[in-house]
Amino acid sequence: MPKYPPVYAGTAVTAAFLESMLPIIETKTATESVTNSITMQNDDQLFAAVEANATYSVDLHLFYDAATAADITFGWSGPSGAAMTWGMIGAQVNVTSSGTVPDVTMQTRIISEVQDLGGGASTGTYAWVHGTLTTAGTAGNLNLRWAQRALSATATNVRAGSQLSLKRTA
Repeated sequence: MPKYPPVYAGTAVTAAFLESMLPIIETKTATESVTNSITMQNDDQLFAAVEANATYSVDLHLFYDAATAADITFGWSGPSGAAMTWGMIGAQVNVTSSGTVPDVTMQTRIISEVQDLGGGASTGTYAWVHGTLTTAGTAGNLNLRWAQRALSATATNVRAGSQLSLKRTA
């Protein structure tokens, strides 16, 4: 199984070499709110710089809350030419409680597609997203993008503690 970076006999162990082995982890330190907006926006903290011509395993632990009428829509953007296949497990649209959720979804998406999720009250709801990002010849940022699914005067929040992690695999 190939590993990144490749370690060959005689490889000089430098700080930069060791750092290239570490995952990129971005943790949201403050809750971010959107009210009365279905316009997708980049999250203020859940983004990561990615290199050109690279492959990453991506995980997102998303803590959020939304009025049932608003729910949440989220997706991704990346550098020019980037491709991403991703899926998620989370509450179905119009779920009215952040307690036991009767249904989950695991659909495969590409980087340009979005996913709608149901939301719970201010006690919060959780979704797990996993995917593979492959960049082309351009470096840049992988950005979590989100908005309310439907306009609502009640805020939709991506909560502090949400975490985006990327591990370079090639």
